[in-house]
Amino acid sequence: MQKTLFFFAAALGSLALGAQSLVVTSMDSVAYANSHNMTQATAHIAVKNTSAATKDYRVIRRKVGTTGIVDSNYFCWDLCYPTWANQSQGTVTIAPNGVANDFSGYAYVRDTSANGQDTIWYTFVNVADPNDSLQARVVFAMNRYVATPESMLPVLRLAPQPAQAGQWVSGIPADVQKVEWLDALGRVVRREESLVNGAVRAPEAPGLWLLRSYHAGGVRTTKVTVR
Repeated sequence: MQKTLFFFAAALGSLALGAQSLVVTSMDSVAYANSHNMTQATAHIAVKNTSAATKDYRVIRRKVGTTGIVDSNYFCWDLCYPTWANQSQGTVTIAPNGVANDFSGYAYVRDTSANGQDTIWYTFVNVADPNDSLQARVVFAMNRYVATPESMLPVLRLAPQPAQAGQWVSGIPADVQKVEWLDALGRVVRREESLVNGAVRAPEAPGLWLLRSYHAGGVRTTKVTVR
């Protein structure tokens, strides 16, 4: 059911399983969505390879909570996987001391009048050593009365549009707290939390990109063409 309520993603800590080469460097503490405008709710987890060797990691969705608030959900790692696929088929390679921002989790709710919360557990696993894994849990809390509809947020009038690869793009409102560049598969490629005079640098790769901007009252997604 493609309906989304207020979404709350809280990092309640990470549980290491066995020998661990990964640590969580950041997780969204709060993310917003409004069911009236079908805004998609998203949570991000960035992980760092603290070992001295390059490693390949897979993601497994271990468990979905039992409250019934979450109707359907999916996640992206190397690709985006639907509700019925609990494990990524591919991997993400992380260099020594490298950070991967590839993970994003999405959720829809069962009932637009519901209020409550549920939890989803994700495990990042080193494919060469199953004992080398990191488990993180995300709490989803739904409330239909919170968040500003995307239609009420400022429209981003970006310039230049289209942009050249690596070029500075301006026009981001002052209330934007951070922005994220997403590729065509919905994966977060880069996150910027310190904006300079309402501008951000376009991705280096040409193509159609999405710029997700986090405003004080909600989230807006804008298409950007890069040549």
